[in-house]
Amino acid sequence: MIKKILTIILITFSLYAQQSPLDQNQFMLAESYEQRGDFAKAVEIIETLNKKDPTNIQYFNKLNSLYLQLKKYDESAAIINSRIKITPQDISLYGLLGSTYYTAGDRTKAYQVWDDAAEKFKTNPMTLRIISNYAIEKRDFEKAIEYLNRGKEISKDPFLYSYDLGELYQITMRYREAAGEYCDLIKANPSQYPQIESKILSYSNKPNALDETIEVVEKHKSDDISFSYLLARLYIEKKIYDETFDLYKEIDKKQNTKGADLFSFGDFVYRDGEYKTASEVFKFLIDNYGDQQNIPLAKLGYAKTQEALFIQKYNAANPEWKPFYIPAKVEEKEIEPVINAYQEIVKVYQHSEVAIEANLRMGILYAYFINDLEEAQKYFAVIAYDYPMSKFASLSFVELGNIKMRQAKIDDAEKLFQSVLKLPRANVEDKSYANYQLARVLSFKNDFESARKNLMSVMGNLKDNVANDAIELSILLNTAKNDSSNLSLYCSAEFLSEQKRFGEAKDLYLQLSQNQQAFVFHSIAKLRAAEMLIATDAFSAAIADLSLIVEEAEKNIYADKALYLQGQIYQYGLKDSVKAVESYESLLAKFPKSLYLDEARQNIIELKKKLS
Repeated sequence: MIKKILTIILITFSLYAQQSPLDQNQFMLAESYEQRGDFAKAVEIIETLNKKDPTNIQYFNKLNSLYLQLKKYDESAAIINSRIKITPQDISLYGLLGSTYYTAGDRTKAYQVWDDAAEKFKTNPMTLRIISNYAIEKRDFEKAIEYLNRGKEISKDPFLYSYDLGELYQITMRYREAAGEYCDLIKANPSQYPQIESKILSYSNKPNALDETIEVVEKHKSDDISFSYLLARLYIEKKIYDETFDLYKEIDKKQNTKGADLFSFGDFVYRDGEYKTASEVFKFLIDNYGDQQNIPLAKLGYAKTQEALFIQKYNAANPEWKPFYIPAKVEEKEIEPVINAYQEIVKVYQHSEVAIEANLRMGILYAYFINDLEEAQKYFAVIAYDYPMSKFASLSFVELGNIKMRQAKIDDAEKLFQSVLKLPRANVEDKSYANYQLARVLSFKNDFESARKNLMSVMGNLKDNVANDAIELSILLNTAKNDSSNLSLYCSAEFLSEQKRFGEAKDLYLQLSQNQQAFVFHSIAKLRAAEMLIATDAFSAAIADLSLIVEEAEKNIYADKALYLQGQIYQYGLKDSVKAVESYESLLAKFPKSLYLDEARQNIIELKKKLS
């Protein structure tokens, strides 16, 4: 590297050394004129210098550049031809001459010059690379491909220029040919696999690229293990996971990886939401690699996939479209296999992070699906108090606080959310959520000033998941700071809805909505009251109340949401697709700037498909 730098320095020095001080000054003056856009004066000076010393490469390059900028193509061709007479073995000059003709719009002449050069120096395959570079510069990729393939033929090296050709085929959307060249490179040098894989994946999302590439790679599968890995990666891109699973089993058998690749694949498909395949992968690992290091994680992965499959079934039976709802009652026997899988992990791998996470998952299942809050607390408490340095400790404290909120044990909830903020290993997300929940607790206790302070730390990071909720609550608290009695009533209603005491909450919301003096809460309380009716399946009454909100659109900022909720009731609650479409279309017409437009449009499309 040092030698190369020294060579460049010496060349540069020699160029200037050949120039007299006067010539150097003239050259710099020409460059000054060029920078100011006075190309004519620059040309005049450089032409004089070039006549004085026609062998000087610096003068030649500058003069040719100026001619091209002035579109003096004949002059450019003339000086290049003059230069060729001086150094006829300089291949780049032929490339440059062809480039001039190409720029002038005479492709025929350009090709002729390039072809003649290719023929003249046909014993040197590098000639074709130089010529192709000039074609590439003009974005004539097909011509560049032609020259590189001719260079490959001359060299008798099937892998020469494969990388360049792969890129050009990629650019010209000839993905089958690109894959062929890249496969040749892997075959020639398997150590290049990571770079080639990255290259292929960079264009695999283009139309037809993935299918065409897979076809090519499949033909090479037996040549080297690298092709099996590449094929598996392409199968993942295509989301054909069963085939990928079979391929990784083959790879594992050949490479004796002891399930490492399979585990990575199982983890990937789990995160991708392909729980059935993930379950099969983890079960295979457990059955075949029971003594390997990653088996505890595989067992956890298997339990989590079973949980995920259960939740999918659970969600299908629950009204997720509702802002508030009473969870469907789950019989413990339905989820018993999942619980048993987690309990086995806790028993076998005591005190490990795997066991701690298993406890966390069981706590979540009991809290949100079985609705056994007392049992849920036991699992969260184990983590929070026995393993305070675990990465799951802060979330466990959060969940304990949520349970106390649902149990109306407000002081206990406050202490638990405060505990999260004191944990040394609590992550930012958990701390933000704890601060938000703490603000809510404080508002339920009518400590509005402290609640506002807590919200400030949450709103500082707009990327945080609860930032928008925090902003909404903060606006409400600030707007209503001079109306503490109605604010207190509203917070009481919110606390009741948190406990899923929807009937009692509705009565308080109605009280606020009917109070014309409760200016800040008048509109939102009307909407909340309707949401409480939705939660208890009182759909007809909810539609009637939502219609009244829509009618007062000019003075109720929640009118668009009311209309959207009407559509939701018709679509999911009453199964009336026609009425649902009417509501959504009315939303599009009346509230063209609503936040619910995209969802409404998508729902219209889906509903009209059913109706057609």
